[in-house]
Amino acid sequence: MFTGIWIFEFVLLGVGLARLGPDPEIRPYTCEEFEHGARFDPYEVIDSMWKIFYFWANTTELYPIIFSLPAKRRIERFRTVLEVVDPQLARAVQWRLATLVMEPRPGVQVMLMYSGTPGAFRALVKKEQRNTVRPHPVPLIKFADVRMKLVDRYMGMMCCEDLTMYALSRLYETPETELDCQKAAAKIGFPFGGGYSHLYAMNLTKRDIDDEL
Repeated sequence: MFTGIWIFEFVLLGVGLARLGPDPEIRPYTCEEFEHGARFDPYEVIDSMWKIFYFWANTTELYPIIFSLPAKRRIERFRTVLEVVDPQLARAVQWRLATLVMEPRPGVQVMLMYSGTPGAFRALVKKEQRNTVRPHPVPLIKFADVRMKLVDRYMGMMCCEDLTMYALSRLYETPETELDCQKAAAKIGFPFGGGYSHLYAMNLTKRDIDDEL
């Protein structure tokens, strides 16, 4: 998910995952399939930090992911920034539909706007340009079509633009073996083939660090 819209960018942490991705021989899993019968309650995800433990994408995230309810002051700050960056888009956003804020890592905030059915959101992504040398660069802003659902203690997320998918658990409940990761992801209903666990990603990190040394 979010390979092209900056939400999860393991690559920016210095570890390329270009060789990862969905198996081209497997039929793509659609957002319509993902959201069928989906259940999602924002109040159930704000009690903990979350961890991606399985993913079907070229990028993932190592940081714990934080969700919170959008306080009025935060919405106004988000709106003020957008009015500077893209006034036309700011006028088109239905701010009253803001339901949840996701913070996957420092410098990135995602305002999730309710899109009509449980777990369906228009995601307004704001990314600070922290690596840009010129002073006070404006943040990057982008919209994405996102689906989320809760199954037992796990969360599934999918981006409808690029069909990337992520399975998440509460940080203190992250599966600790490859088999446990696969079993937990299967509970959410994701198809298998072409996916990778957080253990695989961590091993990549260690190998890249060793190579640099």
